[in-house]
Amino acid sequence: MPSPEEIAAEVKRILQKTVKIDPEQVSAETNLKEDLNLDSLDMIEVVYEVEDHFDVQIPEESIKDIQTFQQVVDGLGEALKAKGA
Repeated sequence: MPSPEEIAAEVKRILQKTVKIDPEQVSAETNLKEDLNLDSLDMIEVVYEVEDHFDVQIPEESIKDIQTFQQVVDGLGEALKAKGA
């Protein structure tokens, strides 16, 4: 299973590729909607790429609650742990 640091690095790469965000702009406290100006379509694209890359399914109700970058990393870590990755 990847470490939280490895998950964070990969999610930053996905943000850079998908919505053209500079990874240097992103910290654990970064609010995806307010600080990075991601709208719901951007969030769907990012979630799709994250799910595809890590081969996990993120529940739709969880996506609505995600606000910070750290929540993405934590949620992904939990999903991977539940999957046994």
